[in-house]
Amino acid sequence: MELALQNYERASLEATTELRAVWEVEKEKLSRERRILEEDRRRLELEAAEGAAEIARVEGTVVRPADRVLLDVGGTHFATTRRTLTAAMDVAPDSYFGAMFSGR
Repeated sequence: MELALQNYERASLEATTELRAVWEVEKEKLSRERRILEEDRRRLELEAAEGAAEIARVEGTVVRPADRVLLDVGGTHFATTRRTLTAAMDVAPDSYFGAMFSGR
């Protein structure tokens, strides 16, 4: 009976040792995968931020129909934008258009 108990304890110890070794290998694999996923997440977050900045830049250049202004200057028709006309307030505040759009 004692021999059977010793065999059981030895087999149990070997199995436990083997399971711990397998567990350590799997733990290391998961750690590597986690690091890779974290790097991917940071890269994707950076790309998303860059994409959002690009969208904001593009949206700033889009001319909406409500912002288009049609001018008739002595029978010649011009199309421009409200932004172009009001830019005179910043670029040349003392000009005709600067004065016109400033409310003076």
